[in-house]
Amino acid sequence: MTRKETIIAIILLIIIGTSMHFVHHAPFFNHFLGYIFPVTESVMAHMKMVFYPMLLLSLFFLISRRDIREVGAPLLGGLAVMPLIVAAFFAYWIFVRHELMFLDVIIYIAAMVGAIHLTKRWSQNHFIREWWPLWISVAVIIIVLTGFLTYNPPDCIVFADLG
Repeated sequence: MTRKETIIAIILLIIIGTSMHFVHHAPFFNHFLGYIFPVTESVMAHMKMVFYPMLLLSLFFLISRRDIREVGAPLLGGLAVMPLIVAAFFAYWIFVRHELMFLDVIIYIAAMVGAIHLTKRWSQNHFIREWWPLWISVAVIIIVLTGFLTYNPPDCIVFADLG
């Protein structure tokens, strides 16, 4: 990724991810859309807001560069920062015991910038490029898990509606 592509990706994916947060309020929202878009104000919802834009970036690379080996870096970049969202949330939750929207926004933006930075860094990694079937398999598993856990969340604070 060039510097210009990186900046454009950061801006577009932050806009897309942030917009995802508000789809569940739309009149056209249905059960199926809930598998992709957040339906609650939970930590998992913020992880979906990172994963799906990074999945879109993978698909964009696949189509624009016509090379299936390009899909791994964005997927792994998104997956790598998802635990950091959980860690950052709990780091401030310990002190304030409720959600702070401005901190959630800062954490989300930092996660997206980090995911795209990792994508750029890992895009030429031989291991990541050659193991593209594994990364696609992991993405499919994450898609199925997030869809299932959206409507069947375990009794865990990561899935709790904090809004």
